[in-house]
This record gives sequence, C-alpha cells and structure tokens, in this order.
Amino acid sequence: MVKAPLVSILMPVYKTAPYLREAMDSMLSQTFKDFELIVLNDCSPDNAEEILDAYDDPRIVRYKGEKNVGLSNVLNVGIELARGKYIARMDSDDISLPERLQVQVDYLEKHTEVDLASAGMRLFGAKKDTWIQEQNPDKIKIIALFHTPVLHASSMWRKESFEKYGLRFRQEMVPAEDYDLWARALVKGLKLVNMPNVLYKYRMHPNQATLQTDKTSAKSCMVRKEFLKAALPSLSDEEVQAFPQNLWPVFIANMHYGFFNRRLLAKRFYRISRSRYHAKNSKLHKA
Repeated sequence: MVKAPLVSILMPVYKTAPYLREAMDSMLSQTFKDFELIVLNDCSPDNAEEILDAYDDPRIVRYKGEKNVGLSNVLNVGIELARGKYIARMDSDDISLPERLQVQVDYLEKHTEVDLASAGMRLFGAKKDTWIQEQNPDKIKIIALFHTPVLHASSMWRKESFEKYGLRFRQEMVPAEDYDLWARALVKGLKLVNMPNVLYKYRMHPNQATLQTDKTSAKSCMVRKEFLKAALPSLSDEEVQAFPQNLWPVFIANMHYGFFNRRLLAKRFYRISRSRYHAKNSKLHKA
C-alpha cells in the first residue's frame, strides 16, 4: 500500500496558462517534500494541459473534468481526492516561497489546537503590497463579522477538522466562497490562525478571479448575515439586516451567548462608534 502524504495541495487551474509553470515549479521545489500536488483543471480553454504534460513528478495528481464546474465545485473534488493529514491551497497564477509548506506544517504539528493556519502574502505584478492578517483567534472571529478573516490561497488546514462537520466550499457563494467556509468553520468552533510569516507571492493581474466586484460585495453580505444568525440565534432578521449600522443588538445578544470575546467585541464596537461620531462632527463643521 502506498503511504499517504502528509500534505495535499489543491491547485485549481482555469485561464492561468501564462503563469502555470511558475506556480507548479514553486510547489515542486518546496523544502518540505512529503506532499501530493493535486492539479484540478476545470476545463481551462488554454494550453494548460500541454504545460502539465511536460511534468513527470510522481507527487503530481492530475484531474480534468468533462465540463467547467466552477471554483468551489472543483475544489471540493480536490478535497475528496486528498489523502493528506493537511490540505493546503495554492492558486495557479501565484508563487509559494520555498519554505512555505515546512513552516506551516511545523506550526500545525506544534499547535494541535489550531485547525487552520494561513500565511502572509506579498503582492506583486499590477499592485505591490504586503498582507499580514490578525493573528489572535478571538479577534479573527470578530473580524469575520465584517469581512473574510484569513487569506485563502496561503491557507493550510487539518482535513479531519473540516471533515468532522462536512465543511465544503459552496459554489453558490463564489466569489466569497472562502469567507463563507471560514465563517461556517468558526460557528462549528474551529480555531483559525493567521501566521505573521510572509510565505506566499500573490500575483495581481487583470484576469484575476478574485478581483473585487459588486458580486463579491453582495455574496460577502450574505455570508455576514448567515454568520450572525448562526453565532447569535436570538437576533431577529431586522437586527441582522441593520448590522453593522446598528451594533447594539449584536452586542446585547453576545452578552447572552458569549460566542465572541465580550471585552474584544466591546473594544471593536467602541472604536467603530467613535470613528462614526468624529466623522459626523467633521461633516457638521464643514457644513
């Protein structure tokens, strides 16, 4: 029987042929070697298959469906194929730094209470920046009230933790499919962490699947509402709809449920309220 790898990397491929070799090479040259690279070709209409044919590495697992099914659906195929203890994400137009897998595996092996660890990103291409997200798990839960709390493409999680609750990506939530999955994981009590290490290079280009759009905002709003209702069930539909303009009902409901750290939630809401007060006064003075 073939020994299962420790890490399964999910790399969906769709219209990224110009960058595919760099992405593949960055994973195959990792300092950590015990992995399988599951390449999920979602019927990409370019020469992706020709590029992949040039690789002869036993760690590569290739999948190509009969038709394009969308990002979430093809990622779920990858999750089913994955044999590793850990699942790592990788986009086919990005670059992972050589030590990425080793650092994330070491962290998760040491911190057995953590279910997911995401790494910092360095943006390159059309935009240059560095993204390092909040590291405190209690603050991450509060951040999820407003936007996605962890970075998707640089994430690694325990397969068993997500399998326990049948957590999968939902195609209907694209392009906020990651935010949706993380929010549902938090509701189930999973612990998500952002590492301060920059281990991933995130390419910015015009054809990017994750560029912000009106659809992203609409889907993110849906995620926030579902997250609030699941975390604080006593909230009415009207109170959920009024958030974040009206913070008070959420604060009161959390006093009962304690889903969010009460002290940290109070501090966050106070900062928001103070910012709104100053903004309102500034407008009045200008008038």
